[in-house]
Amino acid sequence: MPEDEPSHIYLAFVPRSDTEKPSYWWSVLRYMQAYRTMSQMELVAQRIHQRIRAVDWPWVRGLPDEPHPGALTWETPPYAPVVTADDKREASFIASQTLHYLRSSLDHLVYNASWADRRAPQKGTQFPIVDERKKWSSKNGATKHLGGMSAQHNAIIESAQPFNGGQWTKDLQVLSNADKHRVGIEVSPTVQLHVHTGGAIADPNNPGVKLAQIEEISLRLLFPALHNQEFWDVFNAMFVGAAEVINPFLREQGLEAIKTGAPRIVTADGVIDSEEVTN
Repeated sequence: MPEDEPSHIYLAFVPRSDTEKPSYWWSVLRYMQAYRTMSQMELVAQRIHQRIRAVDWPWVRGLPDEPHPGALTWETPPYAPVVTADDKREASFIASQTLHYLRSSLDHLVYNASWADRRAPQKGTQFPIVDERKKWSSKNGATKHLGGMSAQHNAIIESAQPFNGGQWTKDLQVLSNADKHRVGIEVSPTVQLHVHTGGAIADPNNPGVKLAQIEEISLRLLFPALHNQEFWDVFNAMFVGAAEVINPFLREQGLEAIKTGAPRIVTADGVIDSEEVTN
């Protein structure tokens, strides 16, 4: 061996990856990560419920006039401290991360489906969401982001659009666009008190104020950007809808479909009822 050549040679064995050919593995992986991230909200809810149970909740003070029947959302002391600013920040961040993973799952799906259909990676792909049909198929419409995928695959994506009744995609669009381009989305943990107004009595210390007995206390995680829709309702619909879009592509490759479990329910005493999503 010549003196100027190295005396040692290092060889590296690099396994082939799923990025070298079309694969829906990345889409499923991000879907599952979105679900795991969403599940972290259970810990936030349970922590707040522990504080709720530690407070004595006998009465709610009504306005001097007759209190209105129904649910009252209390946001002033002494009740507000059961929900802290940190709770709100953490809940909002969990929702933001869940949205990111779920939206990117759908973007990866379109990229790999167009790659498989066209036999080459396509530029400028994404999972488009539009409100009007004319914005879907018109020249320079949303279908330009589908990378020339087959008509069959195009129809699957189209079926989930808001103009076809896809409310979950509309909610995803509203929240995701705000989260990416403006400020982080907000989730508002709200303690809701259900009171018996018929049995209201005058406050002994202030006869002009009525006291109504609290019958039930519940915690709601609300999206102000979606007219205070419930966190679990919004995301349950998104996960079911996204699975319905992804599964036909998985079946084409002989892969097992995503199974969506029962919706997650947080009861008034903080007990979680859920089934895991598996693929």
